[in-house]
Amino acid sequence: MRARASEPDRAGVREPGARVLEQPFDGTWSPALEDRIRAWAGSTAPDVLAYAAMFLPGAPAVTAGAGPAVGRQVLGQAGYGYLDPRGNRYEGADFHEYMNSGWTFPDGTHTGPSSKQVGNLDCSGYIRMVFGHHHQVPLAAGADTSGTRLPRRSRDMVEYAPGARIDQATGGTPPTAALLQPGDLVLFNADSGDDKATVTVDHVGIYLGRDANGDRRFLSSRKTGNGPTMADLAGPSTLDGTGTYATKLHTVHRV
Repeated sequence: MRARASEPDRAGVREPGARVLEQPFDGTWSPALEDRIRAWAGSTAPDVLAYAAMFLPGAPAVTAGAGPAVGRQVLGQAGYGYLDPRGNRYEGADFHEYMNSGWTFPDGTHTGPSSKQVGNLDCSGYIRMVFGHHHQVPLAAGADTSGTRLPRRSRDMVEYAPGARIDQATGGTPPTAALLQPGDLVLFNADSGDDKATVTVDHVGIYLGRDANGDRRFLSSRKTGNGPTMADLAGPSTLDGTGTYATKLHTVHRV
C-alpha cells in the first residue's frame, strides 16, 4: 500500500509526496517499517508524482540502463494512441508498448510489442507504467481478480487493484473523497454513452493535490490531450464543481 511522506519542494516548503512500500502493508506496524517510511522524507529518488510528471509534454526521453527494459525508453513525453481512419485515437497502449517491448507477466502470459503504439500510454497503461514498471507494484496481463496485481483496465482496477478502497459513489452520487491524498487513484464513469443502468468505470488518473484555486486536480492520459495531462481538456480536470470529472468520480483507491 502507498504511504505518504513530507518532502521539500523547490521553495523549501514541505509538501506531501507519495511512495510505495516494497511489500503490501499487512496492518502490522513495526520499528523497521517506521524507519523505512521516515527515510522517505530525505530521499531524492523520484516518488509516484515525480514519475507521473515524467510523461508530460516536453519531458525528456530516458533509456533504461539496466533491468528487463534495458535499452528501451522508459520515460519521456507520451501520447495516448495512434489515429484510426476516422481520426480517433485507439485505446490499448500499455506500459510495455510505450517501450516497444514484449512483456512476460507473472502468470506466464506474454504480450508482444505494438509498433503503432510506441511512445503511447492509454489511461490505465499510464497508471501501470508509473505504479507497476517504476514502483514495482505487480502487474496482471489482463483482468486479475486476486487483488495482488494491478489489472490492465480501469474497469477491473476499481474492484481488484491492490491496496485499499478509500471512497466510492453511492446511488449515483459522487463520493466526497474527504480522505483523498496525493498519489491516490481516481476512477471515473466518464463516458456519457454508457448504459446508465450499468455503471462502468472507464477512466483512471492520479490525484495530485490542490491547485492555486484550491481545487483538487489530477493527472491522467486522455484522448483529447493525446497523452498525460492535467489541463482542462474536455472539461475541467478537477474533482470540484460541476464539470464532467467532478460529477463522474466513482471511486478513490490507494495502492
